[in-house]
Amino acid sequence: MKNIKNLLKRVSVVAVICLAYRLKLIPGLICVLTIVVCNVFLEKQDRIKKQYLAKYNDVVLYMEQMIYSFKKQPKIRMALLDAQKVSSIEMREVIEEAIVNIDSNKSANIYEDALAIIEKEYNCGRIKSLHKFIIKIENYGGNYETYIDILLEDIKNWSDRTLTFIRNVDRTRRNVLISIASTLITCGFMAYLIPKDYKFTEHGLYQVCSMILIMAMIFTYLAITKRLNFDWLKEERALPDNMVIKYYALVEKGYNNISDLSFMERINYKKAKKRLEREIYKIFPDWIRDVAINLQNDTVQSAIEGSYEDTPFILKRPVRKLLIDFERYPVGIEPYDNVLKEFDLPDVKSSVKMFYSINELGREQSTKQIGAIIDRNNKLSGQTEEMKNKDRIGIAAMYSVIPMFLGVLKIIVDMLLMILVFTSSISEVVK
Repeated sequence: MKNIKNLLKRVSVVAVICLAYRLKLIPGLICVLTIVVCNVFLEKQDRIKKQYLAKYNDVVLYMEQMIYSFKKQPKIRMALLDAQKVSSIEMREVIEEAIVNIDSNKSANIYEDALAIIEKEYNCGRIKSLHKFIIKIENYGGNYETYIDILLEDIKNWSDRTLTFIRNVDRTRRNVLISIASTLITCGFMAYLIPKDYKFTEHGLYQVCSMILIMAMIFTYLAITKRLNFDWLKEERALPDNMVIKYYALVEKGYNNISDLSFMERINYKKAKKRLEREIYKIFPDWIRDVAINLQNDTVQSAIEGSYEDTPFILKRPVRKLLIDFERYPVGIEPYDNVLKEFDLPDVKSSVKMFYSINELGREQSTKQIGAIIDRNNKLSGQTEEMKNKDRIGIAAMYSVIPMFLGVLKIIVDMLLMILVFTSSISEVVK
């Protein structure tokens, strides 16, 4: 029923525009048929948008409830039962499947297998970090309160940033819609600038151009709707692995001796370095969070080694070099000092060096140092999330230019047509 109402609204709007533009029957029907066909895709995008938002809300509620329950009683099964009570129907079914898996699974990796069911359905890096941490506490115990608070703070900050991003996306979509409406109104006035006696709007060129303009606005609206339908849980696609390898090789070659670079390599060197710096800066806070959580039971070296398997590909090379340097320099700051030395990333390098301080301090002091790392990392996370979101929404914002560009072309055509009509009228009067 709702779909039919939406269709009638959209058809009515297009029909009114066609009448305002004084389109004849055939061009008007083509425009109406266009919105009828596009309505199928628009309804599909609306459903996808609701699904993405529902999944995001499910994940935030699930993670927060899991943390609160786990702090009260550090048992995964009990935490899942509590999370199930406050979850949506869809999430509740997935959690139920995980609980059944825990009760029936006899393998050594009971919790890994069970929680993987949730991770598969809700593909979110923070869920994986949370599950990895609570599994470690379930199996090995330890003083976990400080570290689980780190996760809770990270989830709250991420949720706030995502809600801000959702509002920005809605604002961008609204701006494009305003651009479409203002263009249609401006171009529509052209039909009323000269008297009907001149039959300007009945000209075939006017009819075709007006029909094309209206159809182009419909397709622009469809394109921006699809372009701004983001999966709020999905991580932004990073550089392809082969490009990461190629860029690292070029940057290291240029760092060692820039004179060894060929002319073309020198041109690409700055581009490669800047692109890697941007991508590393985006990913780095997530890696720091995972290492900090691993410090609950591990030394710094072990925590970094334990993070390697889940480290994004773009950071695997520097992390691998760091682990090799730990063997070459068992003591000393050299391993930390050599991390990403080829790049201009002062905040990143400073955060890594703070891990060295943790190794040199007692347990109480190291806890304070971890707190300092997390505070710094939260600031970095805010900056990198903002950078990611700008990248994701940047291209879509350009869609607001398309209606204005098409409107200018339409006005030019209409002006030329007016001149042609006036000239023809004057010629007839003279004859």
